[in-house]
Amino acid sequence: MIKVGILGADTTAAGELIRILINHPDVELVTIASDNETGRQANTVHRGLIGDTDLSFTPELTPQGHDAVFLCGEPWMATKWMATHHEAAAASGLRIIDLTGAFRDGSYNMVYGLPEHNRKALVRGARCASIPSPAAMAIELALFPLAKNSLLDSPIAAIVNIAATEAFTAPASPDNDRSTSTRLDPIAPIANRHDGEIAAREINTAMQAIQPTFTSGISLHLGSNGTSPRGITATVDVPCSIPLPELQRLYSEAYSDHNFTYPIPTLPTVADVANTNKCLLHLNYITPPGTGLPTLRITTVIDNLLKGSAGTAVHCLNLLFGLSERTGLSLKASVF
Repeated sequence: MIKVGILGADTTAAGELIRILINHPDVELVTIASDNETGRQANTVHRGLIGDTDLSFTPELTPQGHDAVFLCGEPWMATKWMATHHEAAAASGLRIIDLTGAFRDGSYNMVYGLPEHNRKALVRGARCASIPSPAAMAIELALFPLAKNSLLDSPIAAIVNIAATEAFTAPASPDNDRSTSTRLDPIAPIANRHDGEIAAREINTAMQAIQPTFTSGISLHLGSNGTSPRGITATVDVPCSIPLPELQRLYSEAYSDHNFTYPIPTLPTVADVANTNKCLLHLNYITPPGTGLPTLRITTVIDNLLKGSAGTAVHCLNLLFGLSERTGLSLKASVF
């Protein structure tokens, strides 16, 4: 069994990880660490875990006694943990999966956790992975087949609408019980120009790693998915003149040996992917007003908490340990 610990285990992303990992056949979740929630049981902080686990939060997480560690919470928490423990972690062969975004620049030899592109790197000797941001994941999956075939040669425009997700930030107390609170905070950036620029840089870097000649860049607008509790819908427009059947073939080939991304003939909805690690995408052509030029429109939907976070983290864990990619992630959409 793979012995696993979670840093920042009181966060929303960690709650999703706990839910997956306690049902993962090859994992033993041994430590959930949170200095804010020390001593409390996980099922009093994360809804839906009553009867599933009696794990309690510990104040610290160390490499000892673990085969893998997930870093959740704020980027500074992950940075502090790595500065303290990276030498011991390296010596013990600990696998580390970062969900905070602190190491998407590749520091500490982190592999960018886009399995559709970096599966071989994750399987063949990698020790650490840093998960893409949810918005970047939705767009990168839309663009990956084009970049793989060196077809990105024009500026790209994208709109990403992200759900408002329950993410508690204030310390729990008798007057602030997370198990009954209705406080909502965004788990991902919402309609913020600065955050949009950060995500656009991340996407540009990822696409250039796949297609080094890509220099056109992407303009990105982040918005809200209304009151939906989960999910991301991304609309990506790419100037293109390749016939649609040929593009559909390229997308089918690019994702034919991947287990979670599926091109479909109809527009997908968040309901189709809620509570799963799937990405569904749809291709069609539009003609923007005033241009007369054909534009490929790619629509993708993912669950921001699963494919955009904890699900991809477990996907990377499976690859780092040579397991089947779907292990622990065969999840049915919960809306239906």
